Amino acid sequence: MRQKLRRLLIFLSLFFFPVTMNYFSPYLPVDGAFKGIITASSLFFLLLLITATILGRAWCAWLCPVAGLSEICMLINKKPAAVNKLRVVRYSIFSLWFITLTGGFILAGGVKGVNLFYMTENYISIDEPFKYITYYFVLLIFFGLSIWLGRRGACHSICWMSPFLVGGLKIGKTLNLPRLKIATTPSLCTDCKKCNKVCPMSIDVNHEVKSGEIKSTDCIVCGECVDTCPEKTLKFNFGISANQKPL
Repeated sequence: MRQKLRRLLIFLSLFFFPVTMNYFSPYLPVDGAFKGIITASSLFFLLLLITATILGRAWCAWLCPVAGLSEICMLINKKPAAVNKLRVVRYSIFSLWFITLTGGFILAGGVKGVNLFYMTENYISIDEPFKYITYYFVLLIFFGLSIWLGRRGACHSICWMSPFLVGGLKIGKTLNLPRLKIATTPSLCTDCKKCNKVCPMSIDVNHEVKSGEIKSTDCIVCGECVDTCPEKTLKFNFGISANQKPL
Protein backbone atom coordinates (compact mmCIF):
# COMPACT_ATOMS: atom_id res chain seq x y z
CA MET A 1 0.00 0.00 0.00
CA ARG A 2 2.81 2.39 0.91
CA GLN A 3 4.59 1.89 -2.40
CA LYS A 4 1.34 2.35 -4.31
CA LEU A 5 0.86 5.69 -2.57
CA ARG A 6 4.45 6.71 -3.29
CA ARG A 7 4.11 5.87 -6.96
CA LEU A 8 0.81 7.69 -7.18
CA LEU A 9 2.46 10.84 -5.82
CA ILE A 10 5.45 10.77 -8.17
CA PHE A 11 3.33 10.00 -11.23
CA LEU A 12 1.05 12.90 -10.33
CA SER A 13 4.15 15.06 -9.97
CA LEU A 14 5.32 13.92 -13.41
CA PHE A 15 1.87 14.66 -14.85
CA PHE A 16 2.03 18.24 -13.57
CA PHE A 17 5.66 18.74 -14.63
CA PRO A 18 4.64 20.98 -17.57
CA VAL A 19 3.24 23.34 -14.94
CA THR A 20 6.08 23.16 -12.42
CA MET A 21 9.21 22.65 -14.54
CA ASN A 22 10.51 26.23 -14.32
CA TYR A 23 10.17 26.21 -10.55
CA PHE A 24 12.68 23.32 -10.46
CA SER A 25 14.86 24.58 -13.32
CA PRO A 26 18.68 24.83 -13.02
CA TYR A 27 18.77 27.26 -15.97
CA LEU A 28 16.53 30.01 -14.63
CA PRO A 29 18.70 30.71 -11.54
CA VAL A 30 21.74 31.21 -13.78
CA ASP A 31 19.89 33.40 -16.27
CA GLY A 32 18.45 35.44 -13.44
CA ALA A 33 21.83 35.69 -11.67
CA PHE A 34 23.35 37.65 -14.56
CA LYS A 35 20.57 40.20 -14.01
CA GLY A 36 20.88 40.13 -10.25
CA ILE A 37 17.55 38.35 -9.84
CA ILE A 38 16.82 35.52 -7.43
CA THR A 39 14.30 33.17 -9.04
CA ALA A 40 11.71 30.81 -7.57
CA SER A 41 13.86 27.78 -8.34
CA SER A 42 16.79 29.30 -6.41
CA LEU A 43 14.56 29.60 -3.35
CA PHE A 44 13.22 26.11 -3.95
CA PHE A 45 16.76 24.68 -3.92
CA LEU A 46 17.36 26.49 -0.64
CA LEU A 47 14.14 24.95 0.71
CA LEU A 48 15.39 21.49 -0.29
CA LEU A 49 18.62 22.13 1.60
CA ILE A 50 16.71 23.15 4.74
CA THR A 51 14.10 20.37 4.70
CA ALA A 52 16.74 17.71 3.99
CA THR A 53 18.21 18.34 7.45
CA ILE A 54 15.25 16.41 8.90
CA LEU A 55 13.68 14.62 5.93
CA GLY A 56 16.85 13.52 4.18
CA ARG A 57 16.37 12.82 0.49
CA ALA A 58 12.70 11.88 0.80
CA TRP A 59 11.90 14.42 -1.94
CA CYS A 60 13.62 12.15 -4.48
CA ALA A 61 11.34 9.23 -3.69
CA TRP A 62 8.02 10.84 -2.88
CA LEU A 63 7.60 14.09 -4.83
CA CYS A 64 10.23 14.58 -7.54
CA PRO A 65 8.58 14.61 -11.01
CA VAL A 66 11.51 12.81 -12.61
CA ALA A 67 11.13 9.99 -10.07
CA GLY A 68 8.06 8.81 -11.94
CA LEU A 69 10.01 8.67 -15.18
CA SER A 70 12.80 6.77 -13.42
CA GLU A 71 10.33 4.15 -12.20
CA ILE A 72 9.22 3.59 -15.79
CA CYS A 73 12.82 3.28 -16.97
CA MET A 74 13.53 0.59 -14.37
CA LEU A 75 10.99 -1.60 -16.11
CA ILE A 76 13.39 -1.58 -19.06
CA ASN A 77 16.79 -1.58 -17.33
CA LYS A 78 17.07 -2.62 -13.67
CA LYS A 79 20.83 -3.08 -13.54
CA PRO A 80 22.57 -1.25 -10.66
CA ALA A 81 24.16 2.05 -11.63
CA ALA A 82 27.89 2.71 -11.19
CA VAL A 83 27.13 5.07 -8.33
CA ASN A 84 30.67 6.09 -7.35
CA LYS A 85 31.74 6.97 -10.89
CA LEU A 86 28.52 8.83 -11.63
CA ARG A 87 28.81 10.80 -8.39
CA VAL A 88 32.02 12.38 -9.72
CA VAL A 89 30.19 13.44 -12.87
CA ARG A 90 27.26 14.86 -10.90
CA TYR A 91 29.34 16.96 -8.54
CA SER A 92 31.58 18.19 -11.35
CA ILE A 93 28.51 19.46 -13.21
CA PHE A 94 27.11 20.96 -10.02
CA SER A 95 30.40 22.74 -9.27
CA LEU A 96 30.42 24.36 -12.71
CA TRP A 97 26.78 25.35 -12.28
CA PHE A 98 27.40 26.90 -8.86
CA ILE A 99 30.50 28.77 -10.05
CA THR A 100 28.55 30.17 -13.00
CA LEU A 101 25.65 31.15 -10.73
CA THR A 102 27.98 32.94 -8.31
CA GLY A 103 29.85 34.61 -11.16
CA GLY A 104 26.55 35.85 -12.58
CA PHE A 105 25.63 37.67 -9.38
CA ILE A 106 29.12 39.14 -9.11
CA LEU A 107 29.00 40.49 -12.68
CA ALA A 108 25.50 41.82 -12.05
CA GLY A 109 26.74 43.75 -9.03
CA GLY A 110 24.98 41.61 -6.48
CA VAL A 111 21.38 40.72 -5.76
CA LYS A 112 18.96 43.36 -7.05
CA GLY A 113 15.67 41.64 -6.42
CA VAL A 114 13.53 38.52 -6.18
CA ASN A 115 11.14 37.44 -8.95
CA LEU A 116 9.16 34.30 -8.17
CA PHE A 117 7.69 34.25 -11.68
CA TYR A 118 10.85 35.02 -13.65
CA MET A 119 10.31 33.67 -17.20
CA THR A 120 7.03 32.17 -15.92
CA GLU A 121 4.83 35.23 -16.20
CA ASN A 122 1.69 33.13 -16.75
CA TYR A 123 2.52 30.99 -13.68
CA ILE A 124 2.65 27.87 -15.89
CA SER A 125 6.05 26.72 -17.14
CA ILE A 126 4.89 25.32 -20.47
CA ASP A 127 2.35 27.91 -21.56
CA GLU A 128 2.88 27.81 -25.31
CA PRO A 129 3.50 25.01 -27.87
CA PHE A 130 7.11 26.04 -28.60
CA LYS A 131 8.14 25.46 -24.97
CA TYR A 132 7.20 21.80 -25.26
CA ILE A 133 10.44 21.36 -27.19
CA THR A 134 12.39 22.14 -24.02
CA TYR A 135 10.05 20.02 -21.93
CA TYR A 136 10.42 16.91 -24.08
CA PHE A 137 14.16 17.48 -24.44
CA VAL A 138 14.53 17.39 -20.63
CA LEU A 139 12.45 14.21 -20.41
CA LEU A 140 14.44 12.62 -23.24
CA ILE A 141 17.75 13.29 -21.48
CA PHE A 142 16.55 11.74 -18.22
CA PHE A 143 14.93 8.83 -20.02
CA GLY A 144 18.01 8.11 -22.13
CA LEU A 145 20.48 8.27 -19.24
CA SER A 146 18.30 6.09 -17.01
CA ILE A 147 17.99 3.45 -19.71
CA TRP A 148 21.72 3.57 -20.48
CA LEU A 149 23.21 3.86 -16.98
CA GLY A 150 20.81 1.70 -14.98
CA ARG A 151 18.63 2.37 -11.95
CA ARG A 152 18.13 6.11 -11.65
CA GLY A 153 21.19 6.69 -13.78
CA ALA A 154 20.15 10.24 -14.59
CA CYS A 155 19.64 11.02 -10.91
CA HIS A 156 23.13 9.78 -10.11
CA SER A 157 24.80 11.59 -13.00
CA ILE A 158 23.15 14.94 -13.71
CA CYS A 159 20.57 15.75 -11.02
CA TRP A 160 21.07 19.35 -9.94
CA MET A 161 18.85 19.02 -6.85
CA SER A 162 20.55 16.07 -5.13
CA PRO A 163 23.64 18.08 -4.04
CA PHE A 164 21.34 20.38 -2.07
CA LEU A 165 19.59 17.41 -0.51
CA VAL A 166 22.86 15.66 0.36
CA GLY A 167 24.18 18.93 1.78
CA GLY A 168 21.12 19.33 3.98
CA LEU A 169 21.34 15.70 5.08
CA LYS A 170 24.96 16.16 6.16
CA ILE A 171 24.14 19.40 7.98
CA GLY A 172 21.38 17.60 9.86
CA LYS A 173 23.77 14.82 10.86
CA THR A 174 26.42 17.33 11.95
CA LEU A 175 23.92 19.24 14.09
CA ASN A 176 22.59 15.93 15.44
CA LEU A 177 19.05 16.82 14.45
CA PRO A 178 16.28 14.21 14.53
CA ARG A 179 15.65 13.04 10.98
CA LEU A 180 13.76 10.57 8.88
CA LYS A 181 15.75 7.46 7.98
CA ILE A 182 15.65 3.70 7.55
CA ALA A 183 16.68 1.97 10.78
CA THR A 184 17.68 -1.67 10.96
CA THR A 185 17.81 -4.57 13.39
CA PRO A 186 20.98 -6.42 12.29
CA SER A 187 20.21 -9.55 14.32
CA LEU A 188 17.10 -10.22 12.20
CA CYS A 189 18.94 -10.12 8.87
CA THR A 190 19.29 -13.48 7.10
CA ASP A 191 21.41 -12.10 4.22
CA CYS A 192 18.74 -12.92 1.62
CA LYS A 193 19.76 -9.67 -0.15
CA LYS A 194 16.26 -9.02 -1.46
CA CYS A 195 16.74 -5.44 -0.28
CA ASN A 196 19.64 -4.98 -2.70
CA LYS A 197 17.52 -6.16 -5.62
CA VAL A 198 14.77 -3.60 -5.05
CA CYS A 199 16.80 -0.55 -3.99
CA PRO A 200 16.28 2.02 -6.78
CA MET A 201 19.49 3.83 -5.79
CA SER A 202 21.75 0.77 -6.16
CA ILE A 203 22.80 0.86 -2.50
CA ASP A 204 24.28 -2.26 -0.93
CA VAL A 205 21.49 -2.27 1.64
CA ASN A 206 22.46 -5.71 2.92
CA HIS A 207 25.85 -4.32 3.97
CA GLU A 208 24.34 -1.13 5.43
CA VAL A 209 21.98 -3.18 7.61
CA LYS A 210 24.90 -4.18 9.82
CA SER A 211 25.40 -0.60 11.04
CA GLY A 212 21.92 -0.16 12.53
CA GLU A 213 20.64 2.24 9.87
CA ILE A 214 21.06 3.05 6.20
CA LYS A 215 23.81 5.66 6.32
CA SER A 216 24.42 6.09 2.59
CA THR A 217 23.69 9.62 1.36
CA ASP A 218 22.18 7.98 -1.70
CA CYS A 219 19.27 6.65 0.38
CA ILE A 220 16.04 8.39 -0.68
CA VAL A 221 13.91 6.88 2.10
CA CYS A 222 11.58 5.28 -0.43
CA GLY A 223 10.93 2.26 1.79
CA GLU A 224 11.29 -0.35 -0.95
CA CYS A 225 13.71 -2.29 1.23
CA VAL A 226 11.41 -1.94 4.24
CA ASP A 227 8.43 -3.35 2.38
CA THR A 228 10.43 -6.14 0.73
CA CYS A 229 12.36 -7.54 3.71
CA PRO A 230 10.72 -10.83 4.77
CA GLU A 231 12.20 -10.62 8.27
CA LYS A 232 11.14 -7.01 8.94
CA THR A 233 14.78 -6.10 9.51
CA LEU A 234 14.26 -2.55 8.24
CA LYS A 235 11.83 0.10 9.47
CA PHE A 236 11.14 3.78 8.99
CA ASN A 237 12.50 5.77 11.90
CA PHE A 238 12.44 9.41 12.93
CA GLY A 239 14.93 10.45 15.54
CA ILE A 240 18.55 11.12 16.37
CA SER A 241 19.40 7.50 17.04
CA ALA A 242 18.53 4.38 15.07
CA ASN A 243 17.43 2.90 18.39
CA GLN A 244 14.51 5.29 18.78
CA LYS A 245 10.98 4.02 18.37
CA PRO A 246 10.14 3.26 14.70
CA LEU A 247 7.18 4.90 12.99
